[in-house]
Amino acid sequence: MIRSMTGYGAAEHTSDQARIAVEIRSVNNRSLKLTQRTPEGLGSVEPVIERLVRKHVHRGTVKVTLAVEPCGAGARAPINQEVLAAYWKDLAALGERFGLGGTEAPLAALLALPGVVGDERSLLTGLEDLPARIEKVVAEALERLDAMRETEGEATAKDMRDALDEIEHRLEAVRSRAPAVIEEYRRRLGERAEALLDGVEIPLDDSGLAREVAFFAERSDINEELARMASHVAQYRELLAGTGPAGRRLEFLAQEMSREVNTIGAKSSDAGIAADVVEMKVQVDRLREHAQNVE
Repeated sequence: MIRSMTGYGAAEHTSDQARIAVEIRSVNNRSLKLTQRTPEGLGSVEPVIERLVRKHVHRGTVKVTLAVEPCGAGARAPINQEVLAAYWKDLAALGERFGLGGTEAPLAALLALPGVVGDERSLLTGLEDLPARIEKVVAEALERLDAMRETEGEATAKDMRDALDEIEHRLEAVRSRAPAVIEEYRRRLGERAEALLDGVEIPLDDSGLAREVAFFAERSDINEELARMASHVAQYRELLAGTGPAGRRLEFLAQEMSREVNTIGAKSSDAGIAADVVEMKVQVDRLREHAQNVE
């Protein structure tokens, strides 16, 4: 199935301990480039997120944004009682040393001392099974990302097939027209020779005309290009019907098709074939643009 590289997926889960929200955005890129924004203190989950992303996405720029907000009892910053007791002991010893007995530091002042009350990092790392819960929410967001990419991919594949239909139609027109081009060249060459020899008693050399027509036919022969174009179109259709990433191969085939169409145009001087070549170039460019957005 063809997938677009452009997509968006989001998921959220709220428990009595925390709210976990994940947003994933993806855009075009020739290879996989992943960037993550995670809360401070949760760097350990980044390898897990990367592993999950690589299972779903094979190329493109992917941005993952993770938000974790403690709530309920989990939103209460823990008090480090051991640190608080140590501060209290130190203050009591200083009071004795300097004769400040009976003077007690207010509790609020003690709580403001470094290390007594845990910071945001301790809030997050203290939540139970947080990495596993984050992994579950990321997986859900990736499923929604895939659903959007597949929907866009189906529309892209349909447009690609329409372009291939038009290319095949033009190829058949060129294939049918090619023999008539040689015959028309033979007729025009004969008429020109007769006009030049009109009134001159020099017999028309049929063998010379035959050699010139043969040379023209060889020089303008496009059968190989037509055969390769037909093969490229068939391979393109197979990739569209297949499974797994196909974007790079589709880009390569579009480049090869462009080369063959240009060669057909260069070899042919016929106006009808030239018009078909122009339309095939338009459709090949259409395929190339689509392939650049396919995984």
